[in-house]
Amino acid sequence: MPLAIVTGYPSSGKSCRTEKLLSYFTTKYPGKKCVVVNDEQFTGFEREYTYSSSHNEKNLRAYLKSQVQKHLNKDTLVIVDSLNYIKGYRYELYCVTKSAQTPHCVIWCDIAKEKALELNLSKENGQYSEKLMNELMMRYEEPNGQSRWDSPLFTVQIDGELDLEDIDCALFKSKAPPPNLSTVAQPLQATDFMYELDKVTNETVKFIVSTQKDRVIGDKIKVPNAGELQLVRHYSLAELNKIRRQFITYTKMNPIRDSAKLATVFLQYLEKSL
Repeated sequence: MPLAIVTGYPSSGKSCRTEKLLSYFTTKYPGKKCVVVNDEQFTGFEREYTYSSSHNEKNLRAYLKSQVQKHLNKDTLVIVDSLNYIKGYRYELYCVTKSAQTPHCVIWCDIAKEKALELNLSKENGQYSEKLMNELMMRYEEPNGQSRWDSPLFTVQIDGELDLEDIDCALFKSKAPPPNLSTVAQPLQATDFMYELDKVTNETVKFIVSTQKDRVIGDKIKVPNAGELQLVRHYSLAELNKIRRQFITYTKMNPIRDSAKLATVFLQYLEKSL
């Protein structure tokens, strides 16, 4: 199932457009699942705190991407409702769709800076400071329909209407982009690799579950051959195993050349998914 990337300035109407997309597609395709991925789902998200720090913002983007990877499959439409203002990040999401061999589109909520500032001030909740608004608008990299990762591009003005039928055609009636050779699932002839993948991820999960019993929130767990995991809360075995299974599926589509790095890559995947 496809991916819809909603992008635009703060207070440009992205969430409103997302709601209309969700309503349209759930009504037209009642048998299909639709998932919205947005900033508010990120634990600890707070506009000023997150977007005023490059580190915090990087963590947010990693979380959003991990959720897209988690939900994007043949039975689910995923809508990403966020600023998505960095063209390199939109390219990363495009690569996820190539790996999953599913169509995508970009929906740009275009608005004048002055109007965005005005709408932001009129909000009762969730306002951005004027300083941060100006910074984010200055950083914004406008989508370009000539770029394959921004195409097809649907631009909607603040007082305009979404081209829902055209978006529907782009997402459900067009061919998926061909996958890169590096992302095509390889025949599982490397039995030793699959054995090692299962073994390493299983041992990592068991180690975390066992070690966290003697730790408090905020401590760092040194995972053998992988690195450190900061304990922001205690994790259940079921939760970690679910992420482990997702990682194994992901790795089948995105093979890791160096099996010695399996534990490290898995730990990074865990951090982004938890």
